[in-house]
Amino acid sequence: MNQVFVHEQLVRFSHCDPAAIVYFPRLFDMAHAAMEEWFLRGLERPLASLIRERRIGTPTVTIQGEFLKPLRMGDWLRFELRVAKLGNASVRLVYSGRKDAAEHFRISQTIAFMSLETGAAIPVPADLRPRIEAYLAG
Repeated sequence: MNQVFVHEQLVRFSHCDPAAIVYFPRLFDMAHAAMEEWFLRGLERPLASLIRERRIGTPTVTIQGEFLKPLRMGDWLRFELRVAKLGNASVRLVYSGRKDAAEHFRISQTIAFMSLETGAAIPVPADLRPRIEAYLAG
């Protein structure tokens, strides 16, 4: 329990606005990349396999961000991902974006597990639940 998944990303030119500061919607895209890495390395279940082979999607239900300090091209961004809540069919993820130990932003995102065949919510897959629980914040 209480594991933190860490994923580092380089802030690239394509992430920035004309002022060379990360354009805030790109942080949501980068958070999604961190989530995909979490599925791959943290949960050991690639999101691509869930989607293509098992026909399970993980759409975002809600997302909220707090932007505390700017990030610039060339910065290394450390995403720290934790599970804030594990429900029957949903998971609330919390990301902390850090540079040099200082927090630059926080994102809270709720994803649901969904059948791509029916479009209906489904329970968190049994093989994923204990793996997700390991990241549940205390």
